Amino acid sequence: MPETIKPHTTGPVVRVGIGCFVTKRVDDTLYFLLGQRKGSHGSGTWALPGGHLEMGESWASCTQREVEEECGIRISLDQVHIATNNIVFNANKHYVDIVMASTGPFTGTVTLMEPEKCERWVWVTWQEVVDGKAVLRDACSDNPWEHSSESLRLEPLFLPIKAVIKQYGTQGPLHQLTE
Repeated sequence: MPETIKPHTTGPVVRVGIGCFVTKRVDDTLYFLLGQRKGSHGSGTWALPGGHLEMGESWASCTQREVEEECGIRISLDQVHIATNNIVFNANKHYVDIVMASTGPFTGTVTLMEPEKCERWVWVTWQEVVDGKAVLRDACSDNPWEHSSESLRLEPLFLPIKAVIKQYGTQGPLHQLTE
């Protein structure tokens, strides 16, 4: 008979979140997807595609599942793993977030699959996230690379993105994949 896992506590537990830098290179610039959350904790903040790790699921399969559920695309993964420890005392939540990266080509078209959870998907650069503002590049449009004069405020950021900025600064974590 298989052994069952029993929790050590009946109170709040630490959850594992997964996020992914889904990247696309246009000319010499590396962009990644960022979505504006809604309807859950972190509502109104900008975050990577991702979600919760399910029991028995690997980081890679969770990342691929979440990106497909949220964005409608299939990705391959690179070996970038960033762990952040995020405690939100006023919401009584504690997350360990694992951040993955996908720099390979993806299949499918970026689509807003869960409009009740995400306002929109945009393509941004690391420097734009650090600066808190970006040119609007709607990832769900037919041509997000057409020049737009509309700017977008990338604040507030979801706590795991803030932690990655603190950890990597203006250089960002994706430089090791592009060298």
